[in-house]
Amino acid sequence: MAAATVKQQIANRLNALLSTGPKSNEGKDRSSQNARTHGLSRLGTRPPADLAAAIDERTKLWREDYRPLGLAQQWHFDRLCAESVRLEFCEARISAARAERAQRASESWDDDQAAAIAREAAALSHRPEVIQPRLLQSRHGVLWLLERWDEVLDSLNRHEGWTRDTWNLALDLLGVSIPARDGSGPWDLDPEDKTEAPGLDLVARSTAALRERLDDSLNARDERAQSNAALGLDADDPPALRLLERYAADARRRILHASNELRRLQALDARASATPQHPPGPRPERASRPQHPEPTADPAPRSASIDAPSGPPIAPPSPARNEPVAVASSAPESRGGALRNVLPNRSATLNRRARRALAAAARRS
Repeated sequence: MAAATVKQQIANRLNALLSTGPKSNEGKDRSSQNARTHGLSRLGTRPPADLAAAIDERTKLWREDYRPLGLAQQWHFDRLCAESVRLEFCEARISAARAERAQRASESWDDDQAAAIAREAAALSHRPEVIQPRLLQSRHGVLWLLERWDEVLDSLNRHEGWTRDTWNLALDLLGVSIPARDGSGPWDLDPEDKTEAPGLDLVARSTAALRERLDDSLNARDERAQSNAALGLDADDPPALRLLERYAADARRRILHASNELRRLQALDARASATPQHPPGPRPERASRPQHPEPTADPAPRSASIDAPSGPPIAPPSPARNEPVAVASSAPESRGGALRNVLPNRSATLNRRARRALAAAARRS
């Protein structure tokens, strides 16, 4: 290959200068959206202009209802507003697509079905054993097969017999696989008759069976399918519509998650504000046990007081269990005085620990 001349290099450089793409920010923004169809697959950092405007408006309208506080609540609130707008846009497109399909079902049902059958039948010559049974399941598929049998009939009449292409077409219309027709030919219909009569009989029997199939079920089935499609009840949604349904389901999940998290954070803040915060300080003293009320009349003492003899003090005997004990008011203050002050000059029913404390105080006094 000869080297490029200076003139060619200059021309190449000039062409390169003309194909550098947009330079302004507005042009770059427009070119970055060339591959975008609707922007509803997932909300990015730069949603479309109409979607961004709706999100801003939704955020302003819902702020008084949710009242987010803090960065965490604000983040979940923003996600909630954005995904709610995304869900509305998805549902609007789904409704519009279904309405359009319902309108087309009323206006051009036969044309649309015939076009779909033609796309599927294009592979009949490659896989006749797969495509031919599918064509038999719909009215428009059977109509397409009838048109091809008319072509076979016309070829038989014009050529006064079979040609190789017409024979292969007939086998395709019958659903005979390519390996199964190896070594076959028109002579297999009737080895003795070399005219077009066996072929004409084959065409007549095939077309009669197809028309009977139409009258039995396929015409009524097609009528029901058209009525359902006109009402928007078509179960066979196109891939674009099924994709929008997936986007809407994803938006619903994200809305639920953001709403739950925002509600949880607001509940935590509400509990924290309702709990009283005690300042640090000394531990409050325990309340003393309430004293028993004074009886109206002192019960008679069990025995008279006895003067203690001279000498070392003799400890009085320990009172029996649950036996009333008389406490003298003139007893000197000692380590057990506090306990005797609780029961001043009266008998009381004491438990074992109290009786032992009184006996020990009497011994020390």
